[in-house]
Amino acid sequence: MYWVLLCLAAVVGVKYYTSIGLRQLDRRLAAVKRDLEKSKEGRKEKQEEAEKISEEEDLCETRIRNMKDLIADLEYRLTVASEDIEEKV
Repeated sequence: MYWVLLCLAAVVGVKYYTSIGLRQLDRRLAAVKRDLEKSKEGRKEKQEEAEKISEEEDLCETRIRNMKDLIADLEYRLTVASEDIEEKV
């Protein structure tokens, strides 16, 4: 009879110890999940920011290219105009 009570107490003790360990693991898992979600959100924000910067960079490069073309065209027109003036003189 004592053995049965001792085994029952051992089983209850092991179950209690296991449940405490499981609760601690659940808490740790929840903390890791929260941190993972924060990291995912941060990564997504940084990725969106990088895409926005890339778009702005492309726009600036297009503007610079257009300005260079405009300057080259003006230089060409001034060169042609100065040659015409020299020919007239």
